[in-house]
Amino acid sequence: MKESLPQRELVEGIAYWAMKRLLDQKDIAEADILYRANASCSISFMDGKLDEKVKGQNLSMGVRVIDAEGRQGVACSNHLSKDAVNRVIEWAIFNCKNNDPNPHIGLNLEILDFPEDHDLFDPLVIDGMSFSRGEKICSAVTDEVRGLDERVSSIREVFYGEGYEETLYLSSVGALGWQDESVVRLDVALIMEDGDKIEMGGFGEEQRYLSDLKYSDIAKNAVHRTSMTLGGKPLKTGKYTLFLDSLTAASLVSMLEDSFLADNVHKGKSWLSDKRERMIAPSHISLVDDATIKRGMGSYVFDGEGVAAKRTTLLSEGVVTSFLYNLEHARIDGVSSTGNCVRSPASIPYVGASNLFITPGIGKAGDLYGDLNTGIYVTELMGLHTFDPVSGDLSLGIKGAYIRNGSIDGPLSGMTVAGNIYDILNRIVRVGEDLKFYGSVGSPSLVIDDVSTAGD
Repeated sequence: MKESLPQRELVEGIAYWAMKRLLDQKDIAEADILYRANASCSISFMDGKLDEKVKGQNLSMGVRVIDAEGRQGVACSNHLSKDAVNRVIEWAIFNCKNNDPNPHIGLNLEILDFPEDHDLFDPLVIDGMSFSRGEKICSAVTDEVRGLDERVSSIREVFYGEGYEETLYLSSVGALGWQDESVVRLDVALIMEDGDKIEMGGFGEEQRYLSDLKYSDIAKNAVHRTSMTLGGKPLKTGKYTLFLDSLTAASLVSMLEDSFLADNVHKGKSWLSDKRERMIAPSHISLVDDATIKRGMGSYVFDGEGVAAKRTTLLSEGVVTSFLYNLEHARIDGVSSTGNCVRSPASIPYVGASNLFITPGIGKAGDLYGDLNTGIYVTELMGLHTFDPVSGDLSLGIKGAYIRNGSIDGPLSGMTVAGNIYDILNRIVRVGEDLKFYGSVGSPSLVIDDVSTAGD
């Protein structure tokens, strides 16, 4: 399927031709080109029967122009003909002329050689991309889920998808780089019933390499996590110690991303706007963004402005040490870009995280909750989208199980946690060693002490 995408020689030829046209424009000081093409296929089963097949590919080439006063304009085309690219150049120049000047806008002038690819591309995915592999995986996972627990009444979906993407970045100051990426994903959604008790749940993972996607483990996690909350009822309102396994803790970490983006900080849209070099969490909490992790789902060779991938410590022993920057916002603060420009061929640069995670501590997950006399094992945080990154306020639903004498002692649901992220972070008393990534966000297990929780 890789062969069905345009040949790189053709893409580079068009890109260089377009750049020459751009540099001939008297009103343009700088320009860059971002090309992206992908191919993918996916298949899903419902209760063991084929539900949907999807296969497709897409490409786009975007042109960004910058004038001497920092105005920028972007335009994009899904065609590579010279006529189409000519129109894109005209649109980009028109858009540039109609935007406001910004003295902080400009190309990356520091790094023109890109590093290794961080092992993001699995040739097996591309060479064997087909529905047949997906059919075998979905069928096998369906059979395994059925055999794990007789209370599984319906397997609403087993989804398998795989894909490949390639990116070209070319700038008027001489940067040229290609990046290859692959992705495979498996999701399971199911319903469990026990008498009049019913629960819907599931589990899924995505990886860069096919060999890293453990089908059996995903099936077991889907059933186990659903069974833990089957028939759950709320406890009495009070203060509880919460145990968050790595998956649930990762969802907590995901809420922190927007607060560390420099554009939000500069706009006053982050509760961290005035907290650089201040302690906001216990000393056993460190938060890192790292785009160089081997096979990381958020890893890349270079960002949307041609800045090489980097590792950035955001919280060091509880202290805010950095934010995430693209070139524009780095120049505002007089620092270097952290290589966190996120950009599609049709968009101007903005800021986003790569692989965001809490660094591991000490202790296995079983030991962490095994040491609790009473507490709540949280398997799901609900309502993450309601988190307010400006104030830090949150109100989240929780599902999971009750912990008594270090053991799971019955399902739990229908409870909420309300408060402020600052307070939640400062109540983290233990950090496990079991760091695991779910997509581009990762965390070890966490124990959060004395949390006000509403129930009955």
